[in-house]
Amino acid sequence: MAEKIRRRNYFVKPLIQGQFILKIFVLMLFCCVLYAVIFANLSTDSMTITYKDSNLMLGKTPIILFREMLKAQGAFIISGGVGVVIYALIISHRFAGPLHKLELCVKLMLEGDHAFTIELRPNDKGHELAEVINLYNDKMSNEISEMREVTAALGEKLAQCDASKSDVPHIRISEALLLVNQLQDKLKWYKINS
Repeated sequence: MAEKIRRRNYFVKPLIQGQFILKIFVLMLFCCVLYAVIFANLSTDSMTITYKDSNLMLGKTPIILFREMLKAQGAFIISGGVGVVIYALIISHRFAGPLHKLELCVKLMLEGDHAFTIELRPNDKGHELAEVINLYNDKMSNEISEMREVTAALGEKLAQCDASKSDVPHIRISEALLLVNQLQDKLKWYKINS
C-alpha cells in the first residue's frame, strides 16, 4: 500500500502565502471592529447603567457597548485568528503549491527536459495551465523525436554518399536534400525572436 506523503513545507511560496494570510487576518479584524462600531452606533442617544465589581457606572450606551464588545471580541480575535491563519494556510496551498510546481516545470523545460507530466491534486488551482503545459510538452517531445529521426536518416544518407564516391551520388544527395527539406518544414512551424 502506498504511504501517504506528509507535507514538510507549510510555506511553499512564503511571500505569496504570507501576504494572503495577512490579508485574510486583517479582513477578519476589520469585520470585528466594524461590527462593534455599527452595533454601538445603533444605540446612540441612550444611557446605560452597569454594575461591575461593586461599582455602579453610568455612561452612554455606545461607549459602554463598544468597550465590552472589544473585550469579548479580543478572545475571538485571538482564537479565531489562529483558526483563520490555519484555514488561510490550507487555502493558500491550493494555489501556491501548483504555482511552485508550474515554476519548477518551466525551469525544467528551459533546461531542455520535456519528459514529464504535471499532475495536480484535485482541489488545486491551475489545472487549465497544467494541461496546456502538458500538451506543449507532448507536442515538443513528438517534434523533437521526429527531428531526431530525420537527422539520423540524413546522417546515414550523407555517410553513404561519402562512402560510395564512385556510385551514383546524385540520387543519394537528392534523398539527403529531401530529408533536409523535411527538417526545414518542421522548423518553420516554430516562431522565434529574431
